[in-house]
Amino acid sequence: YDWDVVNEIFDDDATWRDSIWYEALGPDYVADALRWAHEADPDALLFLNDYNVEGINAKSTAWYELIQDLLADDIPVHGLGIQSH
Repeated sequence: YDWDVVNEIFDDDATWRDSIWYEALGPDYVADALRWAHEADPDALLFLNDYNVEGINAKSTAWYELIQDLLADDIPVHGLGIQSH
């Protein structure tokens, strides 16, 4: 199995998207969600997903930096989804 764990993390200007998860848990919600998903299903592949990250811009840079931080902290991220519809 694979899971799209967190979708649309940042707004186009690279600020955190206003969501119920961000409001309740702060920016650590992404790492927490990935950890919890891994605990619930250790064999699943875990993905982050967003749009407007296929080129180099403020949003894609924020996304890249977040992913690098997650991987450096041994947070399980197995793939990235890029919306292009």
